[in-house]
Amino acid sequence: MDVYKVDQVIRNLITNAIKFTGSGGVIDVKISCQLQDASNANSIISKMGVDAVGVLRVEVTDNGAGIDPADHSKVFGEFSQFNRNELQGGGGSGLGLWISRRIIHMHKGHMGFVSAGRGL
Repeated sequence: MDVYKVDQVIRNLITNAIKFTGSGGVIDVKISCQLQDASNANSIISKMGVDAVGVLRVEVTDNGAGIDPADHSKVFGEFSQFNRNELQGGGGSGLGLWISRRIIHMHKGHMGFVSAGRGL
């Protein structure tokens, strides 16, 4: 695992939550790791002498603006931004989630989101 890349993803998720949650809003970050016995893992991991493998789960929850259901399919797209000037003061490149998802996929992971819709 490339800890620097995973750190980049976590920082991006927290930064986005801050960017899209208004003053007085609530942001909750939960990070957990579930270790599993590596003896049942594939032979490559077993041959490396690794005793355990793990699943890192990061959840960032906020009560910010939300994402309109019409935009859900675009969230992880390259250069994707929604209501740019209204919600984030025009900042950002729209690459953060795209890059983050690529990093997670390179680590054989999954990245998704849940949003009830636009909260503003």
